[in-house]
Amino acid sequence: MGVLMVTNTVRAEVRPPAVAGSFYAGNAAQLESDVRGYLRTGATAGGPPVALIAPHAGYVFSGATAGKAFAALAGAKLTRVILLGPSHQADFSGGALPAPGITAFATPLGEMPVDREAVARLAKAPEFAGPARAHDREHCLEVELPFLQVTVGAVPIVPIIVGHATDRATALAMARRLAELVGPGTLVVASSDFTHHGAAYGYQPFPADRSLPATLVALARSTAGRAAAVDPRGFSQQIDASGDTVCGARPIVVLLELLAHAFQGAGAVADVTTSAAVSGDLSQVVAYAGVDFTGSWGAWREDPPPPRLATLNAAEQKAALALARAALATHLTHEGQLADWFAAHPVTANLAAPAGVFVTVNNRGAKARARGKLRGCIGTMEAREPLVDAIVEAAVSAAHDPRFPALAASELPEVNLEVSVLSPTHAVAGPDDIVLGTHGVLLSKGGRHAVFLPQVAAETGWDLPTFLSALAQKAGLPPDAWRSGARFEVFTAQVFGEE
Repeated sequence: MGVLMVTNTVRAEVRPPAVAGSFYAGNAAQLESDVRGYLRTGATAGGPPVALIAPHAGYVFSGATAGKAFAALAGAKLTRVILLGPSHQADFSGGALPAPGITAFATPLGEMPVDREAVARLAKAPEFAGPARAHDREHCLEVELPFLQVTVGAVPIVPIIVGHATDRATALAMARRLAELVGPGTLVVASSDFTHHGAAYGYQPFPADRSLPATLVALARSTAGRAAAVDPRGFSQQIDASGDTVCGARPIVVLLELLAHAFQGAGAVADVTTSAAVSGDLSQVVAYAGVDFTGSWGAWREDPPPPRLATLNAAEQKAALALARAALATHLTHEGQLADWFAAHPVTANLAAPAGVFVTVNNRGAKARARGKLRGCIGTMEAREPLVDAIVEAAVSAAHDPRFPALAASELPEVNLEVSVLSPTHAVAGPDDIVLGTHGVLLSKGGRHAVFLPQVAAETGWDLPTFLSALAQKAGLPPDAWRSGARFEVFTAQVFGEE
């Protein structure tokens, strides 16, 4: 009985495989043969990567793509592997570490020891307080282990499940903690499949015809390209604006923030494919991408302070309008226009400066004459985030202005966009201090608020009383509510449009 008790305790400290025999072969000899076969399809030149993104589906579908990502690791001398993957079972923010008693993760090829000292260090940080149970039946990290066992052996691992509720600020905080663990001999692996398309995934923006695999490959290549470029902002914005079903988007962002702040080198997309290449099934298709990052780890570099907003020059105005259209197009078509914008435009100078901004969608031509010019206008008064992020958020929101039916993708050729970059607001004593055509106005009374941009007066031809009466009604107040007890704040705007 004593022997059995000791044996049970030892077994309880090893996380057993959860998907051996289903996602990959349960027989050790067959599994090793399969993995070596997948690795032979990859390139080994250029030196071993220090970080990579690899899929985690069943090997029959994604093993070849994973092999291309892991191939260059063969024979590398590693001292630690940090594994980042998404939670498919638990909903939380931040990172979840394995239970303190777990000493290793097992596969049919043996055990990968847990770097318990590194895990203990992370466990002291609030960003890594996710539930240990997230590891219990999770496959996303386990599926990567046989590739590590065949290429680099039983290297100590730091297994981290990243919750879907992890925002970009938390991802940055997690990356800062992980920077204390990286150095020569450290590999970081982000585990993720890309677009999941089909009724089973609740995501069907594209026709399920013979063009679907090529469409998903093109989309995944654009999105993975932002990862390879070490662009956490562009990657995140593409995913969020499109609603793409990249299951490991959050762990990839953690990796990209780590690379952006503690890495010197470059990334490259190793492979992009889909499950349909194997199954031929177009009713549900998953895209897979492998990305390698070759270079070296270094000390954490803080972001520079944001620049102060100035007048946008002609090139910046053109870029801002292209950004608004790319964000709107990506949101409505679910394609890669926004990722392509980030590939073509550096986020510097005024685009990186905090600013308030509105994006206006205007009908044009016969539609404007029949239904009116305004089709949607949404934005933010406060300079809470860089202009580039504020434009994306405003453009996506303008498609759902509650005053109008939701904008459809088919309308994109029929509308023109206008961007209004705002100055800070300041209070004025009353209506006599408002200069129509120069000032935008924010009216506040009784907990209600409404704003008109400076161009509204010129476009409508209203005089000041009519302007303020319409503004009061927009706030849900009586037309003459502005005459007493109202607060007025004014601002100016740099306004430019596609026309």
